[in-house]
Amino acid sequence: MLLTILLVFGSMVGCEKPNRRGWVTQPLHSPDQLGLAVVDALNRKDIEHLNRLRVQREEFLGWIWPEFPASRPPSNFPSDLAWSNMNKKCNIGMKKWIDRYGGQTLKFVNIRFDRPQETYKGFQLLRGTVLTLQNAEGKKQELKILGSIVVKDNRYKLLSYED
Repeated sequence: MLLTILLVFGSMVGCEKPNRRGWVTQPLHSPDQLGLAVVDALNRKDIEHLNRLRVQREEFLGWIWPEFPASRPPSNFPSDLAWSNMNKKCNIGMKKWIDRYGGQTLKFVNIRFDRPQETYKGFQLLRGTVLTLQNAEGKKQELKILGSIVVKDNRYKLLSYED
């Protein structure tokens, strides 16, 4: 009997739906970690990893979009359309940046934010993202290839990539 209970309970664990107010995929612990991960993915031409570093559909629809003013009256902009537009922009941007900077052995220097932070219920947006990299010859470049960064529970993810 105890074994049956354990088997039934064990089969239920992991079948829960993701928390609609939390992260679906693993965020990082700092903007610098995020910048390092972006540079690593560019160096490896790994578009799938670039995609995992950004907000996923469930996160966007579940707790980010509902906080944006455009999601409510008078605009009532449809959430699926907002996601579709952002996702298309991200896919174009990721491909563009892999084509332009992929496989170059770039080094992360720093990441900064040139625009004021925005605060929403449950999260913040770090805006005006500037990623500074150094190429193999030692030349530094400031890139504006990343959109805002979402901060929730002291964890960080890209909201989008610039196209």
